Amino acid sequence: MKRLTDPVLKAYLSSPPSALATLPDGAIPGLSVRVGVGGTVNWSLLIRVKGEGGAKPSGRLLLGPKHRVNLGRYPEVSISAARAKAAQLLDLANQGVHPREALGPALGVAGFTVESLAAEFLKHHVHSRELDSARKYEMALSTHITPRIGRQLAERLTREQVREVMEGARVKRKRGKGKRGGPIGGVEAARTTMGVLRHMYAWAIDEGKLKRQDNPASRIDKNLPKAKQRDVVLSLKDARAVWKAAESIGYPFGTHVQLMLLTGCRTGEWASARFQWIDLDQALMVIPASEYKSDHVHVVPLVSQALEIIKGISKPRAGEYLLLSTRGRAPIQGVSKFYRTRLPDAILASTGERFPKQFTSHDLRRTVATRLAETLGDEGDKLVRRVLGHSDGSVTAVYNRYGYVREMRRALEQWAKDLTSTAAPESA
Repeated sequence: MKRLTDPVLKAYLSSPPSALATLPDGAIPGLSVRVGVGGTVNWSLLIRVKGEGGAKPSGRLLLGPKHRVNLGRYPEVSISAARAKAAQLLDLANQGVHPREALGPALGVAGFTVESLAAEFLKHHVHSRELDSARKYEMALSTHITPRIGRQLAERLTREQVREVMEGARVKRKRGKGKRGGPIGGVEAARTTMGVLRHMYAWAIDEGKLKRQDNPASRIDKNLPKAKQRDVVLSLKDARAVWKAAESIGYPFGTHVQLMLLTGCRTGEWASARFQWIDLDQALMVIPASEYKSDHVHVVPLVSQALEIIKGISKPRAGEYLLLSTRGRAPIQGVSKFYRTRLPDAILASTGERFPKQFTSHDLRRTVATRLAETLGDEGDKLVRRVLGHSDGSVTAVYNRYGYVREMRRALEQWAKDLTSTAAPESA
């Protein structure tokens, strides 16, 4: 049974029925809209109360007769609001509370289910603020939270139920048949899920969406293993091996690796780079604030090796992305998988050896930062931060967005020279 949507209802109401009609909602059992001859639409819920049908000898309570409850008129009462009211009443009926009592003034019917609260949270906070991490929130909610506790009343969600969500998210499982990507779940997925749930409840309490003042997800992730801090830094010898392997692979993924090594940028900054960001005359990549993690313009000096690589990329007829696998209409996909599979195989083919530790694209960024710090010494810490694009909250930084480009370029040129040299490194 399909879920009701606003377009479906509006299309149906464009030609009112000649007799009373009932359209069931596929999301909540017993919930429907009753459409009158004149086009009036009322939300209706059929509900049975546990215990009204007596009890078995074992003590198990039986459901009583059906009660029809009017939840208000559409569209004054929206679909999401009707579902929230219906889920609340069904939950209370399962506890033996009659609809007449539930609809009394002491309780009211404005309660949210976790699912309806999540929809409010995404709309009025995550999407409203245009958070870069919106996809993370959406995935945590749709994958781990709403499937398990979506119909629970947000006011009555217990810490034990939250713990069950955390433990469920912690279990790794394969994706559905035909779906791409690695397994779902794991310790970090559980940590992220708890962070999203905690943030949602903090927002709902602050906004007055909930009467409760306790956050059921507060500090519950302290029961997870401590987050592991990655510390993989490639030696100069290993960095050169990665460079040569990436060169043999070529465009677009090998090119991504080489540009990462030459600039120390974040993975997504090259994966989503546009042709219009590149200034060949000034030898710069200028990432606009709207596309940058720290919401400020970031200027990346391009050394001669990076310029040669970029000049060798043909601009597609359609699309705007520099590194593409979809004719330029979208950034390249599957970068993390490439680092896990294809790149190690290319290194093995080139050197005859596998690295003792698996590394990620972010480890290349860490390697560049470490090698620059070794070259620059203690006084170069501020310059390394600028190369990495770490946010500087000072007033000066706001007006000095293009500052230190010359110094950054000089440091990166020395690193690029060491990286691409064929001379034996001083140390492995």
